[in-house]
Amino acid sequence: MSLLKNVFGKKSTTSIISVEADFPVAFGYKTAWYVVKGESPLSVIEKLKLSVVSEANWETGIEEAYNKNEIFVSPRVKDCVLVINLTHWNSDDVKEDGKLFPELQYFGSHRVADYYAWAKFIDGELLRFYTYVGGEGQLESEGELRSEELTLGFDKYPQEDNLDTWTDEDWNSAIFPDEDSVIDIAQAWGIDPFFGEGNYEKGIGYLCRY
Repeated sequence: MSLLKNVFGKKSTTSIISVEADFPVAFGYKTAWYVVKGESPLSVIEKLKLSVVSEANWETGIEEAYNKNEIFVSPRVKDCVLVINLTHWNSDDVKEDGKLFPELQYFGSHRVADYYAWAKFIDGELLRFYTYVGGEGQLESEGELRSEELTLGFDKYPQEDNLDTWTDEDWNSAIFPDEDSVIDIAQAWGIDPFFGEGNYEKGIGYLCRY
């Protein structure tokens, strides 16, 4: 099932890109991102075959990602690199990228499109992939629920790709993921996109394009 396309960006605006190192800036709603463990930013850029536009700090990098559909590849955070604002992607692309790294996590959230997704790969193996698109009644669920999902109560969400057979009663009684579900599982898997707690260092990332 294809993931949504062209839903994560906003209208372009004119802005000034800063390369003054700063602390991580919160994000997570209406965007999609990777968490890549055990790699450097430049290694991630090379393996994903991205083109570097310029260096950028967190504040202006995140702003460009949201406003101009650029991709922000972050400096290292807790031995991870974040790739923020993935657009024009589908589940097959994510699964291919999952083969490239020691560990890759994928998250997507867009309340307008009613789109919520998360995935985890270890040593190229898909351990878990979950995508729900409410507006289209689409569901993709692969792999066993992870312990963190069970702790968060995610087992209450639909897990089988049978939504087209549901009755009105099924829809009215079901519980579905939302944008906070995506934030919750991202936090549980190690990197809080709100950066609410922890000791973080200042750094510089890269603005990129496909």
